[in-house]
Amino acid sequence: MIVFDHCQVLPNMMITDGIRPASPSKRLVFLDVLRGFMLVGITLGHFGDTFVWLVWQPLGYFSNAEGFILLSGTVFGLVYARIYHRSPHEMTEKAVRRAGLIYLNHLGLLVFVAAFTWLTYGWSTQWHSHALYLDLAPVKGFLLGILMLYQPPLLDILPMYALFVLVGPLIIRQLMAGRWRVVLAVSFVVWVIFAHLLLGGTWRETLAQRVGLGFPYQTGEFDPLVWQLLFFSGLILGHRMFAHPGALRPKPVLVVLSLMLALYFFALRHDYLPFPGFWHASWVDRHDLGLIRMLNIAALVYLFWTLVVVSRNVVWSRGMIMVRDFFAVLGRHSLPVFTAHVVLIYLTIPVQQAGSDPIRYAVGISLIVFLYLMARVFDGRAARLRREKAGLSRPLGH
Repeated sequence: MIVFDHCQVLPNMMITDGIRPASPSKRLVFLDVLRGFMLVGITLGHFGDTFVWLVWQPLGYFSNAEGFILLSGTVFGLVYARIYHRSPHEMTEKAVRRAGLIYLNHLGLLVFVAAFTWLTYGWSTQWHSHALYLDLAPVKGFLLGILMLYQPPLLDILPMYALFVLVGPLIIRQLMAGRWRVVLAVSFVVWVIFAHLLLGGTWRETLAQRVGLGFPYQTGEFDPLVWQLLFFSGLILGHRMFAHPGALRPKPVLVVLSLMLALYFFALRHDYLPFPGFWHASWVDRHDLGLIRMLNIAALVYLFWTLVVVSRNVVWSRGMIMVRDFFAVLGRHSLPVFTAHVVLIYLTIPVQQAGSDPIRYAVGISLIVFLYLMARVFDGRAARLRREKAGLSRPLGH
């Protein structure tokens, strides 16, 4: 979703091969709004149990994390496809730098979490860190964290995203060659193997136990070889938004079908309908992205895209614009926002554990306000840099 602030204004470029993207900047705004919305849900969802009733899978078998990764892939595909048309080499360089920046954010968080865990060791239970292995084996845990093998809670999305971004240019090249079906098929097969065939989706925990790494429950909540299906599906969508915008107009039949599926899964998720007798919980498993869960996600994605298309003809009121811009600012700077949210969640562990309801709600909302204000600072700095760059590029005498 992260993850992630690719949504920078790109200079105009020559489009070849008859490919003419339609209004990419407008599409990025809506993608930023959705990513910002997911970031708010992720932050509140990580704030203990306070906001679980509000942000945990409210629409069905679909969480903010899935939306964040899918949207991050979509933005990557849309933005880096444009860069590829200017210079394939530049695309690769930018992706490598982005992956490095994401890893540095992960490394900074690892240092912070390690320091937090060690400094609060022996304090009251209200301060217990989420990073259990850093308590049990500090040196080994920290070194394995640097290698992205040990991933304590909340430190498992950035390593995965860095890997996706690093591989992204290879996928973009295949998509530019018209091989999107091959990419999707390979991604699907990898998902099937590692989510459903290889050791029943527990291959990482089993491997950690067999080689004696000693942290079978903190290898990260998200398996990159499973969740790559979300990112690369989003990447394919983003590329097609750039290359074939007309082909992505919602079809009424698919809209109706998606709506029916979404309503059915919503009813199951909230116990409005009984589960079928043959129902199996693994079909909607979040860690391994069960098949029914993926179907639910696909239906919701199609409905979201339909809303994006329809909203182009909507006259936005001032209040709606303010709400849109609030989430868009968060989404534009999703990497620093996501990184800061991890720090804030760890620092507020005592409030999450022992605070009264009014205090927990107040602190949780204040975290969102803080993240928004921080994102506005980044937004202002980015605007100044763009103005300076535009001034430097303007010919003398103009």
